[in-house]
Amino acid sequence: MALYSDEYPYQSNNLYSISFEYLDRADVKVSVNGVDTTDPSSTYTFAFANDTQISLTPNSGIVGNGVRVYRETNTDQLDVTFFPGSAIRAADLNKNFEQNNFATQEVKERFLDRTGGEMEGILDMGGYRIVNSADPVDLTDLATKGYVGSQTFGAGQTPNLNDVTFTGTTGVNNLTVAGTATFSDDVTINGNVTINSTGFLKIPVGTDAQQPGQVDQPAAATGQIRFNTDITQFEGYNGSSWSSIGGGATGGGADTVFFENSQTVTTNYTLTTNKNAVTAGPITINSGVTVTVPSGQSWVIV
Repeated sequence: MALYSDEYPYQSNNLYSISFEYLDRADVKVSVNGVDTTDPSSTYTFAFANDTQISLTPNSGIVGNGVRVYRETNTDQLDVTFFPGSAIRAADLNKNFEQNNFATQEVKERFLDRTGGEMEGILDMGGYRIVNSADPVDLTDLATKGYVGSQTFGAGQTPNLNDVTFTGTTGVNNLTVAGTATFSDDVTINGNVTINSTGFLKIPVGTDAQQPGQVDQPAAATGQIRFNTDITQFEGYNGSSWSSIGGGATGGGADTVFFENSQTVTTNYTLTTNKNAVTAGPITINSGVTVTVPSGQSWVIV
């Protein structure tokens, strides 16, 4: 017989036994999937089928040994009170002793010894900190702020971060990555970036339709760069439009003979102040699109 609690998986007959002793039905409690039925977030209630069994409403959604039937003896006052001159009966004395014994059993089972123990439920610190923790040893150990901040991940080491969410602004000072770092969301760096490598820096690759600023794409911003697969050129956003960067000629093999440009103007464009332009024709300017050549400047189509 259990001292004060029982755990059960789903019971198809919806009967969950009470194997422990108790003084009053009000002392019997039930939790489902770790949440007490008296908790406002719980969707379950229970009722006594008889003195040794309870039933749940609803009797579904139970995970593992998710039904816990337990005792929480009321100690607000003695179960039996004696008055001067009253008769003292053994049954009354026993009831008070049982109340004290049951409460002692529950305290012993529910509270961790300061030398160590094992939790059986969620630990809610209520906004308070856990302090003076040692550095972790096993994979499931608590990691302190100081320990995490002091870690260096070198070549051949792969730190696994699962279900990590950064909300708001997360500051990292002097981050050094000696291997491969993968970020699956936007990254903002308020400082300089130094890449000490003889390898490469891979930038975004996409079509005209995938340019920032296009339909269903993020907003364009001055300084953005990417590689455009439609024109097979690197391009950058100057604050008003996308344009090719680099400007070098291309060709077969190592040739640098041909300067290529698109044949259709699809977006309004104004020549940069005090600059002229030359384009190889023919050129089509789409309906509703305007190319502006400021006074004193020229656009030559050859």
